[in-house]
Amino acid sequence: MLPLIMKAASAIILASTLANAQMVQVGQTCNLARNRLTSTTHQFLSDCVPTAYCDPTTSTCKPKGCRSDEFPFKFPQETAENPLPPLCPDGQFCPDEGDQCLPQVPVGQNCQIDRDDECQPDPNASNLQSPWNHKGAICLRFTCYWQNATVGQSCVVDNVVYTGYRSDGSEFATIVSRDNCVAPMLFCDAQDNTCKQALDLGADCGSDKQCISRNCGTDNKCHLPAGTVIQIPLWQYIVTGIGIVAFIGIIMASLFVFHKRERAKTQREIREYYHEQTTYRSSIIALHTAARDRTSIYSASESRLSQYDEHGQLIYRDDESQRHLLDASKRQSRLRNSVAMDDDDDSDEETAQGRRLLAGEAGPSGLASRESFNQSRLSLGDETPRGSFDYAHASGSGGYAAVPVRSSMDAPRGGNFKDPWNQ
Repeated sequence: MLPLIMKAASAIILASTLANAQMVQVGQTCNLARNRLTSTTHQFLSDCVPTAYCDPTTSTCKPKGCRSDEFPFKFPQETAENPLPPLCPDGQFCPDEGDQCLPQVPVGQNCQIDRDDECQPDPNASNLQSPWNHKGAICLRFTCYWQNATVGQSCVVDNVVYTGYRSDGSEFATIVSRDNCVAPMLFCDAQDNTCKQALDLGADCGSDKQCISRNCGTDNKCHLPAGTVIQIPLWQYIVTGIGIVAFIGIIMASLFVFHKRERAKTQREIREYYHEQTTYRSSIIALHTAARDRTSIYSASESRLSQYDEHGQLIYRDDESQRHLLDASKRQSRLRNSVAMDDDDDSDEETAQGRRLLAGEAGPSGLASRESFNQSRLSLGDETPRGSFDYAHASGSGGYAAVPVRSSMDAPRGGNFKDPWNQ
């Protein structure tokens, strides 16, 4: 496609260059017989350049004396040194040659092709004027007419063939048919040359002039004119507005639901995370507490299960009776300022032996225990820190012995303890 377009453009440029080379400049000799219309576009041409015309009296090219277009073809931009030719006033026209303004031609006189402005206006121009005429006048077959023929009257048809070019450079023909029937309500039927009523939208047609819209589509149906502004009904505006609002509402609702679900999911994940962390923390605290309690029990066991024999030697006992005393001392919250005996936890035999010992009725084992207690008291003296003595059961001798237990409290040094024999 592009190469064909380039070839067509090159051909046009080349033809224009050759034509300019053959055109006669202002002041040079020209041939009046060469004034003509092109076969494709029906444009007027002469031997002179586009800004000049061939004077019939001198056969030389002279600058144009008038113009019919607001922006004439091939003229440079207007300046003070090079002004454009003037436009003709009302009642006059500028011919295709552009030599000078001439009076408009009355009906029945000759005119140039498609130059409706060369004809005198119709007296009833306000009722007949339309885009298909000039103030009610029309030029058909090089003759001026008024476009005022009605239904059933005879009419004149002028069919002009124009050549067009496609994008690939090929040519096609376009026929423009015009008549002097009142437009656009009527058209001239070429079969009997009489004016007939134009067809409505959607009717079958064979040419543009047969439709009241002057637009016969490729499907041979009458359509709206190409430049018609489409009028949209009010209900379509309302339905469109409701649809837009509903669409926006659906989008907003969908986003709200989606955001709510995502927020709930995030909150649930955060809650589960903190619950898991709290569970881990509680488990660690429980393990730490259990380990600390176990360490405290072992520490108390070492101190509570320690005792001295009659020779002042430290003895470590790990029998069931000593563990039982350990549990009893733990329930007494380590009140080491006195020797206490738990009547609820001790057996009846141990309780009776303790009472006999306190009453001085103990046998040799009781006396040995008392002597061991005195020796421990004398040996410790004031060197023993402030604390208490537990009265532990000696499984080997069947009696009791005072066992010093050191306290972690920072107190004045001394041998403060309670003598179970009140000595």
